Amino acid sequence: MSTVSPPVVCRLLRTKTAFGSLEPGAPDWRSGESTTAAYWCLCTMESAGPDDGFAHAQRCREGRRCFVGPDVA
Repeated sequence: MSTVSPPVVCRLLRTKTAFGSLEPGAPDWRSGESTTAAYWCLCTMESAGPDDGFAHAQRCREGRRCFVGPDVA
């Protein structure tokens, strides 16, 4: 059985669902599949990042101008 790694999202992206789900087998929050999750950027503390683009798990990924990877201290 192989496991699929969740996508790498910006380390400044947050959502309440990032802290776990009571539903067994729920998709990882980093996939951006939730229809009810609200995302925000820790840099701006808003629903948009520093580049004025929406903060969302499907958008806050490598290649975005304001992306901060997991390996940045």
